[in-house]
Amino acid sequence: MSYTFSRRAFLKYSAATAVAVAGASLLGGCEYQDPKNPVCKTLPGAIKSDLQVIAGLKSMKIESNSNTCRLEVDIESARANPIRLTTDCFSIAVKDSEGKSRYFSMNYGGVQILNAENLRIEQKKPITLHLAAANFPELQDGDTVLFQYIPIRDNSEYSMIWEITKEVYEEFIANQSTSKN
Repeated sequence: MSYTFSRRAFLKYSAATAVAVAGASLLGGCEYQDPKNPVCKTLPGAIKSDLQVIAGLKSMKIESNSNTCRLEVDIESARANPIRLTTDCFSIAVKDSEGKSRYFSMNYGGVQILNAENLRIEQKKPITLHLAAANFPELQDGDTVLFQYIPIRDNSEYSMIWEITKEVYEEFIANQSTSKN
């Protein structure tokens, strides 16, 4: 039995191996990031959208005594046309470790805008919003809070999403309490 390769067979197998290795490196260990729907996994964390809007989730606080999730968000626009703020621009969901929905704000009256200087975001005039979602559950191990902001409802395919795990939230709360002392 002979184990010799012809030059043609060697090149054929070399090319197939190179393609397989290159393909594996593209898939291994990376997460698909949709440029229309950027995701932030830190708290606080800022996202810049293709719609010329920058939004930053400054804080999140879950109040167990009132079952309310309160959020503080900074938003700035570079668009010439103002962006109108409505409560349906925001949503909050909680998913368990298996990705099953435990909570969705639209089922409980949506996300409420508690205070804002203006319900329009003007070009280069940043605003700070205080938001609240009612009937919010207490986070369990493996839960992830998904906070979504859609700057322009007519372009709902563009959104900004913050994915905050229970661990990230607890670390943020712990850092808040130590910085106040």
